[in-house]
Amino acid sequence: MGRTIILFVCAVGLLLPVLSPLALPAASNHERYYTGPKTVYEDMNTSAPNELQRDGSNGALLVDKWAVVIGISDYQGTQNDLLYPDDDARDMYNYLLTKGYPQSHIRLLLDRKATANAIISAIDWMNTQERSATSECVFFYSGHGTTYNGYNDGDNEYTDEAIVSTNLYLILDGQLRQKFANFNSHKILFVFDSCFSGGMDDLAATGRVIDTACSETQYSWDGNAAMQNGVFTYYYMQGLATYNTAEGAQAYATPLAHNAVLAMYGAQMDPQQYDNYTGTWQF
Repeated sequence: MGRTIILFVCAVGLLLPVLSPLALPAASNHERYYTGPKTVYEDMNTSAPNELQRDGSNGALLVDKWAVVIGISDYQGTQNDLLYPDDDARDMYNYLLTKGYPQSHIRLLLDRKATANAIISAIDWMNTQERSATSECVFFYSGHGTTYNGYNDGDNEYTDEAIVSTNLYLILDGQLRQKFANFNSHKILFVFDSCFSGGMDDLAATGRVIDTACSETQYSWDGNAAMQNGVFTYYYMQGLATYNTAEGAQAYATPLAHNAVLAMYGAQMDPQQYDNYTGTWQF
C-alpha cells in the first residue's frame, strides 16, 4: 500500500543541498528530481533458486564470494531518469570479477531489470548462497534515494531512508535490515551512491562495512561527462583500484568527492562509513 512521503526526493543527481524544499533553486537540465509514485514495496515473500557452485569431488564451495550489484539510470517514465548509475554498477561488477568473484556469483541488475521484486529476489538468492561467517558478500546500489515518513519497518525511526526500484517502489532501510538479518556472513560490504544514504546505518551489524555517498540529510550527485560516474562512485572505484579495501576506498574517496561536488556545484556532499568489521575489509 502507498503512503505519503516528504515533498521531494532525489538521487545521484545534480541538486543543491538545502534545509527545506522552499529553498530549492530553479531546476536546471542537470537536476534529477524523483516525481513518481510514493509507494513502499511490501511483497517480501520472494525466493530464489539455490545455485551453489560446488566441487564435484567433495561438495565444498569453490569460491565463497557473492554479490548483488544494482545500477538504475532508466526509471519507469522519463522524468525520473538519471545519468550514470548503470555505469557505476558496471564498474563495480567488473572490479569484482578481477577480485575473484565468478560471474555466476554476481547478480547484476541494470535499469529496467532492477524491479523491486528482482532486487528482493537477488538478496534472497545471495542469502541462499552464503553459508558461514567467512562468506564474502557485497551489496552495491546506485540510483535514486529518498526518505519516507511514518512507516513501521521494524525500527523506532519516524523518517526512514529508502532506495527506489526501476518500477518506482521504495525499499526502506528497515526492510533491507530485515532481509540481511538472516545472513550468516560476518563479512558484508554495503555501498550506496544515492541521496540520504548516510541513513543506511540501520544495516550496521558485526562484520559489516557500510560506505555511503553522503550523510542522511544530503544529496548525492552525478559526475560530469569526463567522469561517466556518480561523483562518489568515480572516486570510490579509484580508491578500490589502489587499496582493494573498503576502508581504503572510502578514505580515498571522501575528501575528493566532497571537494569535487563543492567545486562543480557549490554543494555539500560528505561520504560516510560505518565500520563494524574487525581488521580491514579486504577483497
